[in-house]
Amino acid sequence: MLKDFPIQVRIENTNLCNAYCTICPREKLTRGRGTMGLSLYKRIVKELAEGGTKELHLQGYGEPFVDREIVEKIRLAKEAGIPYTFMVTNASFLNEETSRELLASGLDKLKISFYGLNKTEYESVHRGLNFEEVKGNVERLLLLKKKLKRKTPVISLKYIGSFRRFFSFILEWGFRARVSYARLHNYGYGRRFNNPKKNRKNRACPIVARPIMQVLWDGTVVPCCYDFDGRIFLGDLSRQSVKDIWNGERYRSFREIHGKRDYEKIPTCLNCDKLI
Repeated sequence: MLKDFPIQVRIENTNLCNAYCTICPREKLTRGRGTMGLSLYKRIVKELAEGGTKELHLQGYGEPFVDREIVEKIRLAKEAGIPYTFMVTNASFLNEETSRELLASGLDKLKISFYGLNKTEYESVHRGLNFEEVKGNVERLLLLKKKLKRKTPVISLKYIGSFRRFFSFILEWGFRARVSYARLHNYGYGRRFNNPKKNRKNRACPIVARPIMQVLWDGTVVPCCYDFDGRIFLGDLSRQSVKDIWNGERYRSFREIHGKRDYEKIPTCLNCDKLI
Protein backbone atom coordinates (compact mmCIF):
# COMPACT_ATOMS: atom_id res chain seq x y z
CA MET A 1 0.00 0.00 0.00
CA LEU A 2 1.34 3.44 -0.98
CA LYS A 3 2.06 5.82 1.89
CA ASP A 4 -0.30 8.77 2.42
CA PHE A 5 2.56 11.26 2.02
CA PRO A 6 5.45 11.39 -0.48
CA ILE A 7 8.77 10.18 0.91
CA GLN A 8 10.73 11.66 -1.98
CA VAL A 9 9.84 15.01 -3.59
CA ARG A 10 11.47 16.47 -6.68
CA ILE A 11 11.16 20.24 -6.96
CA GLU A 12 12.03 21.91 -10.23
CA ASN A 13 13.52 25.12 -8.85
CA THR A 14 13.72 26.46 -12.41
CA ASN A 15 13.14 25.27 -15.97
CA LEU A 16 15.52 27.88 -17.40
CA CYS A 17 18.80 26.62 -18.83
CA ASN A 18 21.96 28.08 -20.31
CA ALA A 19 22.56 25.11 -22.63
CA TYR A 20 20.76 23.40 -25.51
CA CYS A 21 21.87 19.80 -25.14
CA THR A 22 20.94 17.55 -28.04
CA ILE A 23 19.50 14.86 -25.76
CA CYS A 24 17.11 17.32 -24.12
CA PRO A 25 14.00 18.38 -26.11
CA ARG A 26 13.94 21.99 -24.93
CA GLU A 27 12.69 23.16 -28.33
CA LYS A 28 9.41 21.36 -27.55
CA LEU A 29 8.82 23.15 -24.25
CA THR A 30 5.55 25.11 -24.46
CA ARG A 31 4.75 25.72 -20.78
CA GLY A 32 5.79 28.91 -19.05
CA ARG A 33 9.39 29.40 -18.04
CA GLY A 34 10.56 30.72 -14.73
CA THR A 35 11.97 30.10 -11.26
CA MET A 36 10.16 29.09 -8.07
CA GLY A 37 9.96 31.99 -5.62
CA LEU A 38 11.19 31.67 -2.05
CA SER A 39 7.75 32.17 -0.54
CA LEU A 40 6.22 29.16 -2.31
CA TYR A 41 9.37 27.12 -1.82
CA LYS A 42 9.47 27.74 1.94
CA ARG A 43 5.82 26.75 2.33
CA ILE A 44 6.33 23.52 0.40
CA VAL A 45 9.48 22.59 2.32
CA LYS A 46 7.75 23.26 5.64
CA GLU A 47 4.96 20.87 4.63
CA LEU A 48 7.44 18.26 3.49
CA ALA A 49 9.41 18.38 6.73
CA GLU A 50 6.24 18.16 8.83
CA GLY A 51 4.84 15.36 6.67
CA GLY A 52 7.93 13.17 6.92
CA THR A 53 9.55 13.54 3.49
CA LYS A 54 13.02 12.01 3.65
CA GLU A 55 14.52 13.07 0.34
CA LEU A 56 14.37 16.30 -1.67
CA HIS A 57 15.71 16.67 -5.22
CA LEU A 58 16.32 20.26 -6.25
CA GLN A 59 16.36 20.36 -10.02
CA GLY A 60 14.08 19.65 -12.93
CA TYR A 61 13.88 20.59 -16.58
CA GLY A 62 16.54 23.28 -16.30
CA GLU A 63 19.94 24.13 -14.87
CA PRO A 64 19.47 24.70 -11.11
CA PHE A 65 22.25 27.27 -10.80
CA VAL A 66 20.44 29.66 -13.12
CA ASP A 67 18.43 30.26 -9.93
CA ARG A 68 20.54 32.67 -7.86
CA GLU A 69 18.77 31.52 -4.68
CA ILE A 70 19.49 27.82 -5.15
CA VAL A 71 22.17 27.59 -2.44
CA GLU A 72 19.83 29.29 0.03
CA LYS A 73 17.10 26.84 -0.96
CA ILE A 74 19.41 23.93 -0.17
CA ARG A 75 20.21 25.43 3.24
CA LEU A 76 16.53 26.01 3.99
CA ALA A 77 15.72 22.37 3.22
CA LYS A 78 18.46 21.11 5.52
CA GLU A 79 17.50 23.56 8.28
CA ALA A 80 13.88 22.41 8.01
CA GLY A 81 15.02 18.86 8.72
CA ILE A 82 14.97 17.18 5.30
CA PRO A 83 17.49 14.32 5.81
CA TYR A 84 18.75 13.99 2.23
CA THR A 85 19.11 16.54 -0.56
CA PHE A 86 20.20 15.88 -4.13
CA MET A 87 20.86 17.89 -7.28
CA VAL A 88 21.93 17.44 -10.91
CA THR A 89 23.88 20.20 -12.69
CA ASN A 90 25.89 20.81 -15.84
CA ALA A 91 28.53 22.51 -13.63
CA SER A 92 28.90 25.52 -15.92
CA PHE A 93 28.12 27.99 -13.09
CA LEU A 94 30.48 26.42 -10.54
CA ASN A 95 33.08 29.15 -10.20
CA GLU A 96 35.17 29.21 -7.02
CA GLU A 97 32.76 31.37 -5.02
CA THR A 98 29.70 29.31 -5.92
CA SER A 99 31.59 26.08 -5.31
CA ARG A 100 32.57 27.17 -1.81
CA GLU A 101 28.98 28.16 -1.04
CA LEU A 102 27.72 24.85 -2.38
CA LEU A 103 30.19 22.83 -0.30
CA ALA A 104 28.99 24.67 2.83
CA SER A 105 25.27 24.38 2.01
CA GLY A 106 24.62 20.91 3.40
CA LEU A 107 23.79 19.32 0.04
CA ASP A 108 24.15 15.55 0.35
CA LYS A 109 24.82 14.55 -3.26
CA LEU A 110 25.64 16.35 -6.50
CA LYS A 111 25.45 14.62 -9.86
CA ILE A 112 27.20 16.34 -12.76
CA SER A 113 26.09 15.67 -16.32
CA PHE A 114 29.34 15.48 -18.27
CA TYR A 115 28.76 13.71 -21.56
CA GLY A 116 32.09 13.72 -23.29
CA LEU A 117 35.78 12.83 -23.07
CA ASN A 118 37.04 15.67 -25.24
CA LYS A 119 35.97 19.04 -26.59
CA THR A 120 34.41 17.68 -29.78
CA GLU A 121 32.40 14.96 -28.10
CA TYR A 122 31.31 17.11 -25.15
CA GLU A 123 30.31 20.22 -27.10
CA SER A 124 28.45 18.19 -29.72
CA VAL A 125 26.04 17.20 -26.91
CA HIS A 126 26.22 20.14 -24.48
CA ARG A 127 25.61 22.88 -27.03
CA GLY A 128 26.32 26.32 -25.64
CA LEU A 129 28.84 25.12 -23.04
CA ASN A 130 32.64 25.17 -23.17
CA PHE A 131 34.45 21.89 -22.49
CA GLU A 132 37.63 23.34 -20.96
CA GLU A 133 35.71 25.78 -18.78
CA VAL A 134 33.31 23.20 -17.36
CA LYS A 135 36.05 20.61 -16.88
CA GLY A 136 38.02 23.23 -14.95
CA ASN A 137 34.98 23.93 -12.77
CA VAL A 138 34.60 20.24 -11.94
CA GLU A 139 38.28 19.78 -11.16
CA ARG A 140 38.30 22.87 -8.91
CA LEU A 141 35.20 21.69 -7.05
CA LEU A 142 36.81 18.30 -6.37
CA LEU A 143 40.03 19.94 -5.19
CA LEU A 144 38.17 22.38 -2.94
CA LYS A 145 36.16 19.58 -1.38
CA LYS A 146 39.36 17.72 -0.60
CA LYS A 147 41.14 20.84 0.67
CA LEU A 148 38.22 21.82 2.93
CA LYS A 149 37.82 18.20 4.08
CA ARG A 150 34.13 18.13 3.27
CA LYS A 151 32.40 14.76 3.33
CA THR A 152 29.42 16.14 1.44
CA PRO A 153 28.17 16.55 -1.11
CA VAL A 154 29.08 13.20 -2.62
CA ILE A 155 30.07 14.13 -6.17
CA SER A 156 29.21 11.87 -9.09
CA LEU A 157 29.88 12.40 -12.79
CA LYS A 158 27.36 10.91 -15.18
CA TYR A 159 28.21 9.83 -18.70
CA ILE A 160 25.75 9.11 -21.51
CA GLY A 161 27.00 7.67 -24.75
CA SER A 162 28.83 4.59 -25.94
CA PHE A 163 29.33 2.03 -23.18
CA ARG A 164 32.71 1.25 -24.72
CA ARG A 165 33.70 4.89 -24.23
CA PHE A 166 32.57 4.74 -20.62
CA PHE A 167 35.68 2.73 -19.70
CA SER A 168 37.81 5.66 -20.83
CA PHE A 169 35.55 7.97 -18.81
CA ILE A 170 36.20 5.85 -15.71
CA LEU A 171 39.96 6.15 -16.26
CA GLU A 172 39.58 9.93 -16.62
CA TRP A 173 37.40 10.60 -13.56
CA GLY A 174 37.00 7.42 -11.52
CA PHE A 175 39.94 8.07 -9.21
CA ARG A 176 38.66 11.55 -8.30
CA ALA A 177 34.90 11.14 -8.06
CA ARG A 178 32.13 8.60 -8.39
CA VAL A 179 31.05 7.91 -11.95
CA SER A 180 27.86 6.52 -13.44
CA TYR A 181 26.57 5.53 -16.86
CA ALA A 182 23.12 5.83 -18.42
CA ARG A 183 21.61 5.01 -21.78
CA LEU A 184 19.83 7.61 -23.86
CA HIS A 185 16.11 7.85 -23.12
CA ASN A 186 13.19 9.49 -24.88
CA TYR A 187 12.40 12.02 -22.17
CA GLY A 188 8.80 10.77 -22.36
CA TYR A 189 7.47 12.23 -25.59
CA GLY A 190 10.47 14.44 -26.37
CA ARG A 191 12.84 12.18 -28.30
CA ARG A 192 12.79 8.87 -30.20
CA PHE A 193 16.00 7.17 -29.15
CA ASN A 194 14.17 3.99 -28.10
CA ASN A 195 11.00 2.16 -29.15
CA PRO A 196 8.52 1.90 -26.26
CA LYS A 197 7.30 -1.64 -25.66
CA LYS A 198 3.64 -0.66 -26.13
CA ASN A 199 2.53 -4.21 -26.90
CA ARG A 200 3.57 -5.43 -23.46
CA LYS A 201 0.50 -5.05 -21.25
CA ASN A 202 2.44 -5.95 -18.12
CA ARG A 203 4.69 -2.90 -18.31
CA ALA A 204 4.96 -1.00 -15.04
CA CYS A 205 6.26 2.43 -14.07
CA PRO A 206 9.10 2.40 -11.51
CA ILE A 207 8.16 5.91 -10.36
CA VAL A 208 4.38 5.64 -9.90
CA ALA A 209 4.85 2.56 -7.73
CA ARG A 210 7.00 4.56 -5.29
CA PRO A 211 6.10 7.49 -2.99
CA ILE A 212 7.61 10.15 -5.29
CA MET A 213 6.08 13.56 -6.09
CA GLN A 214 7.26 15.79 -8.96
CA VAL A 215 6.72 19.56 -8.63
CA LEU A 216 7.28 22.09 -11.42
CA TRP A 217 8.66 25.58 -10.75
CA ASP A 218 5.20 27.19 -10.58
CA GLY A 219 3.86 24.64 -8.09
CA THR A 220 2.17 22.37 -10.64
CA VAL A 221 2.38 18.68 -9.74
CA VAL A 222 2.93 16.15 -12.53
CA PRO A 223 3.66 12.39 -12.37
CA CYS A 224 7.40 12.54 -13.10
CA CYS A 225 10.24 14.47 -14.71
CA TYR A 226 9.65 12.79 -18.07
CA ASP A 227 6.42 14.76 -18.41
CA PHE A 228 8.68 17.73 -19.13
CA ASP A 229 5.94 19.89 -20.68
CA GLY A 230 3.45 19.33 -17.85
CA ARG A 231 0.75 17.54 -19.84
CA ILE A 232 -0.64 15.48 -16.93
CA PHE A 233 -1.93 17.87 -14.28
CA LEU A 234 -2.29 16.35 -10.80
CA GLY A 235 -2.53 19.46 -8.66
CA ASP A 236 -1.22 22.94 -7.87
CA LEU A 237 0.81 23.55 -4.72
CA SER A 238 0.31 27.30 -5.01
CA ARG A 239 -3.34 26.61 -4.06
CA GLN A 240 -3.36 23.14 -2.47
CA SER A 241 -1.41 21.26 0.17
CA VAL A 242 1.01 18.43 -0.54
CA LYS A 243 -1.16 15.97 1.34
CA ASP A 244 -4.39 17.02 -0.41
CA ILE A 245 -2.83 16.58 -3.85
CA TRP A 246 -1.12 13.30 -2.97
CA ASN A 247 -4.39 11.82 -1.71
CA GLY A 248 -6.65 13.67 -4.14
CA GLU A 249 -8.96 12.33 -6.82
CA ARG A 250 -6.67 13.16 -9.75
CA TYR A 251 -3.74 11.28 -8.25
CA ARG A 252 -5.92 8.33 -7.20
CA SER A 253 -7.39 8.05 -10.68
CA PHE A 254 -3.93 8.24 -12.27
CA ARG A 255 -2.62 5.46 -9.99
CA GLU A 256 -5.66 3.29 -10.71
CA ILE A 257 -5.02 3.51 -14.45
CA HIS A 258 -1.43 2.44 -13.86
CA GLY A 259 -2.54 -0.32 -11.55
CA LYS A 260 -4.80 -1.72 -14.28
CA ARG A 261 -2.08 -1.20 -16.94
CA ASP A 262 -4.69 0.73 -18.91
CA TYR A 263 -2.10 3.04 -20.47
CA GLU A 264 -4.17 3.79 -23.57
CA LYS A 265 -6.00 6.31 -21.38
CA ILE A 266 -2.74 8.18 -20.82
CA PRO A 267 -0.85 8.51 -24.14
CA THR A 268 2.09 10.17 -22.37
CA CYS A 269 2.64 7.02 -20.32
CA LEU A 270 1.74 4.61 -23.13
CA ASN A 271 4.57 5.96 -25.25
CA CYS A 272 7.14 6.18 -22.44
CA ASP A 273 10.24 4.03 -22.85
CA LYS A 274 10.75 4.00 -19.08
CA LEU A 275 7.82 1.62 -18.54
CA ILE A 276 9.42 -1.75 -17.97
